[in-house]
Amino acid sequence: MRYRRADLKRRVNGKLDYRFGRQEVTSHAGLELLREYLRRSGFIDLLRKAVGSSFPTTDFGAVAMLLSLLGLILVGGRRVLHLQNEQGDPIMARFAGLSRPPTPRTVSYWLQCLRKEHVERLSKVNEDLVGALLRQTGRRRLTLDVDGSVISTGSKVEGAFRGYNRQRRGARSYYPITAYEAQEGQIVRLSNRPGNVNDGAASAHPHRVGAARRPCSEHRSRGPSEGWRPSPSRRSGG
Repeated sequence: MRYRRADLKRRVNGKLDYRFGRQEVTSHAGLELLREYLRRSGFIDLLRKAVGSSFPTTDFGAVAMLLSLLGLILVGGRRVLHLQNEQGDPIMARFAGLSRPPTPRTVSYWLQCLRKEHVERLSKVNEDLVGALLRQTGRRRLTLDVDGSVISTGSKVEGAFRGYNRQRRGARSYYPITAYEAQEGQIVRLSNRPGNVNDGAASAHPHRVGAARRPCSEHRSRGPSEGWRPSPSRRSGG
């Protein structure tokens, strides 16, 4: 559609009214919708229950630190250092329930204090959430896909070793293994491993996941380069 020249022009007589004030601008407005969803779904309460008093103490609080990391991942951050770019963002701070986000150095020091039992508590939270979602589907069969992925790292990263790496031969890497539900794509469990482990060793065996298995009467799993195989234990009924 072509407009007339007279319709494209506009006469301006008055002056704009300028007002100077402090405005808080954000690029992550969608985090507010997600924060409200997490609150209503009970995720925040579940996270508080899992953290309890066992996590390392910090002035910000363990739950706020975890939510800060979650928010960082959701907005595209891939390193703790990227928190520096979110220091002035009001929605990022609100998402974690803080007046200001923690600095990268504070988060890094806190992460160094975490131990295996803390990671297991967070894994249990994920299993409970996935189990609740699978119960809502009403499926009688649960299918788990188990696969490993190579993640290249730097030369000074803790726990990374040289192993199978097609993209960067000889580079240090991690070799995490993931178990996820085939139909919905929900991640049931993830276990990090050094890059020099065998593909079938030190795996997060799919039959270890408990909460996700309860809704279904039949369970199958599939590993790398494998066909379907039934679970050794089956429940009767629906």
